[in-house]
Amino acid sequence: MTRPILPSSLELLTEVYRRAGSVMTGKGKYTTINELTDQIPAVRPIVLAAALDALINVAPIPEAATLVLSEEDKGAILAGLFSFTIGLPLAMARHNVTYHIPGALSVPLSMEYMDGTLEIHGISAGDRVLLIDDTLASGGTIISLINAIREAGADVIDIRVIVEKIGYGGRLKVLEATDIPVHAAMGIAITSDGKVYVPDQP
Repeated sequence: MTRPILPSSLELLTEVYRRAGSVMTGKGKYTTINELTDQIPAVRPIVLAAALDALINVAPIPEAATLVLSEEDKGAILAGLFSFTIGLPLAMARHNVTYHIPGALSVPLSMEYMDGTLEIHGISAGDRVLLIDDTLASGGTIISLINAIREAGADVIDIRVIVEKIGYGGRLKVLEATDIPVHAAMGIAITSDGKVYVPDQP
């Protein structure tokens, strides 16, 4: 049983993103630089608590889920807290691993600021995966992960993120490619000159 996300959690996360800066990626797009995902400044425990509240309560947690999966780039901190709190094992997708571990799934990756590979550890056939991440942009990472998980005989039954970047089309792309809706706690937008803003939340 979940409760609504605490208004104080959304207010704090909104504050974090309203203070965020941005940098131009190697692919010619702006990405945010902020306390929660980049530790600039060092992330406060109260911000981690707000992010955890948002991930847990953005939608009911499926009873059928058997484990949590996230990618290590920016989602690992949140994934560890989330996994511990809801009592499910944690699998991890690691970036550009220089050695191969038997049984790992290798996934090609193309996202807004890098290309490379992800190697997924901890997924077995029959697993029902709850996928979490900090941010949804174009949806490329999530789609790649879901395709690899399905090829391994497991399935993703829930996707949740803290932030959806409005205007990137990720939510629709994920739904069209996988038939799984994404639950996002809040939306942000980045202007053509790199300014980050938070539209009024529904």
